[in-house]
Amino acid sequence: MKINRTKDLPHALKNINEIISKLENKIPSLFLDYDGTLTPIVSDPEKAILSEKNKKSIIKLAQIIQVAVISGRDRANVASKIGLENLIYAGSHGYDITGPNGLDMQYGPGQETLPLLDKAEENLKRVLAEIPGAMVERKKYAIAVHYRNVEDSKVEVVQSIVNKELGKYNSLKEGLGKKIIELKPDLDWHKGKALNWILEKLDLHSQKYIPIFIGDDVTDEDALEVLKDDGIGIIVGNHDETTYANYILDNTDEVSEFLEQLADHLS
Repeated sequence: MKINRTKDLPHALKNINEIISKLENKIPSLFLDYDGTLTPIVSDPEKAILSEKNKKSIIKLAQIIQVAVISGRDRANVASKIGLENLIYAGSHGYDITGPNGLDMQYGPGQETLPLLDKAEENLKRVLAEIPGAMVERKKYAIAVHYRNVEDSKVEVVQSIVNKELGKYNSLKEGLGKKIIELKPDLDWHKGKALNWILEKLDLHSQKYIPIFIGDDVTDEDALEVLKDDGIGIIVGNHDETTYANYILDNTDEVSEFLEQLADHLS
């Protein structure tokens, strides 16, 4: 059961000392979303560029603790955006994970849906090409249809086209985000499962460790739920839903400030 609305959450920066106190005598690990967390949401996903300030903080943190990025982006794409080799990268909401020391996992059942995603991608690109502003982004294990740049009068048309295409495949399901509709494998796998897999794989589940997750969207709630009792979950902004998060940051600028303060404290 989700326990809070974002407006009721304590502010992570205003309560930074409380958060730091929770880290005493424990070893933190840090899990981050990308879009809307490390970078602002922008109309063109390829223009979501990691700031030098955030990169500097992540480099500093990764020298001290385990840092992972769990994104809806394709794993290779988000890894290229950050450009640091000593991080764990989980792409497509955790279906594709790589990291240092040979860490590598492709969620097996997801691979069976790849031919269906190929077909849906082809169909959606053909039909949506007629609607200005609509963009079809293929990830290895998902298709994201962006309608942020579509005229308001055409948004329902885009949604209808996507739903019609989705209805052709019993093995795919809908995923919703900020001005995005996704087609993804209809499997019990998501950011929360991926976070748990990483914790178990790296033996970070014992009482001496405390994981921190920062994310901004409905899709991040699965990861926040995993940590609601045994970690620190921070939501960025307000996605108009109740949340499993323990704290809130208002925007990506505050995420930058939080990461800088966390890095300074841990160093």
